Amino acid sequence: MSSQTTTYGNLIRVGSCGAPEVLRRVPLGANTSSGGIDEPTLQDLLFRFPQTLPIAEIDPSYSGAVPVCKELVLPAGYADALYINQLGRITLAEFKLWRNPQARREVIGQILDYAKDLASWNYEDLQRQVSLALGETGNALYDLVRAHHPDIGEAEFVDNVTRNLRRGEFLLLIIGDGIQEGAASIVDFVQRYSGLHFNLGLVEAALYRDAADSLMVQPRILARTEIVQRFVIETDGAVAQDVRSVDADARQEPHSQDDTGTLRFWSAVVRDFSFQDNTVSVPNPKADWMLAVPVRRDGTGGLGLNFYGHLNDRKNEFDCYLVPDRKNERAKRIFEGLVPEVPNLDWANDEQPERWESANGQPRLGFRTEKNLAFLLFSEEQTAYIESVEWMRQHLDKLVSTLNPLIQRCLEDDQPD
Repeated sequence: MSSQTTTYGNLIRVGSCGAPEVLRRVPLGANTSSGGIDEPTLQDLLFRFPQTLPIAEIDPSYSGAVPVCKELVLPAGYADALYINQLGRITLAEFKLWRNPQARREVIGQILDYAKDLASWNYEDLQRQVSLALGETGNALYDLVRAHHPDIGEAEFVDNVTRNLRRGEFLLLIIGDGIQEGAASIVDFVQRYSGLHFNLGLVEAALYRDAADSLMVQPRILARTEIVQRFVIETDGAVAQDVRSVDADARQEPHSQDDTGTLRFWSAVVRDFSFQDNTVSVPNPKADWMLAVPVRRDGTGGLGLNFYGHLNDRKNEFDCYLVPDRKNERAKRIFEGLVPEVPNLDWANDEQPERWESANGQPRLGFRTEKNLAFLLFSEEQTAYIESVEWMRQHLDKLVSTLNPLIQRCLEDDQPD
């Protein structure tokens, strides 16, 4: 293995005195006398420190992975390591030496079989096997994630994990020693498993020793599936738009209403967010095209008047608005009474909301703009994603914080008999 092929050069370490040192590359699997470490040691190290794995570079929606257990028992065998994040996104990892193309092909087939097994489970199945692996009782899976994210809700977490299991949405990592001849052929190989919405990444665990014999481990991406997927958005049964990913960063999730791509977006919108009108509570994000902000004290338990942030997939439109319940006469009356008062209110940047009607005649008052919803498939670091989050935060706050005080006065003046 001394003739390893790698796309990276050796590391240079510069000491505190400024003296450079080229670090010595050590093959994974080399005996300890040669400075190497074995697979179990590497597995334990990267299990304990998942933040060192290049997960975000493969798919940002799996970032923040929490180590759950090792040697998870599945019908097809024992998965080396299981991780999960606060969005219920599951990562499976296998730690293997890539001694020859056949071994590489076998381990890929093995982890794909594990993914198929997971996709046949429900939350209770996964929780049971995690508890067995950890020797614990209760909802051990949720408890592990809550220890890192105290504000996470159990019901929402369970729903997200259940959805990802049902859809077969996983990140599969194979972590080895960097022998990469033929690694690109994995894309063709995994096409046989296209019924699962997984990402597959090959991660090189590069080991280095310095003159003092200290060990450095650098996990880095060797190869990953870059499957171009076609996302179809339909309007009344007709194809309205064809959205195609242009690179691996733009390829995220299938564009469907129960997709956690919408949850990821709304989570970004409400993260560290508060309304200027502090009487209005920030809602919890959900995997939905809409984020609802009920008007309090509307006399109907929050069902008469609602503010919404909305990702309009039918019109490629981005909007936020106030809408009344069409069956609630009082809510409709108050809504129509607000419209002529809009020009008299103090709107930031002199940008006023407009009134329009939905396709079925539902009146709306708010802000809207054309927006290609392909940004939902992007990394959160991309400009289009950042701008979309900021637009929604600014306009939803402006609409809610400006209109809500007037709505509350109208509700007081229009008390039901």
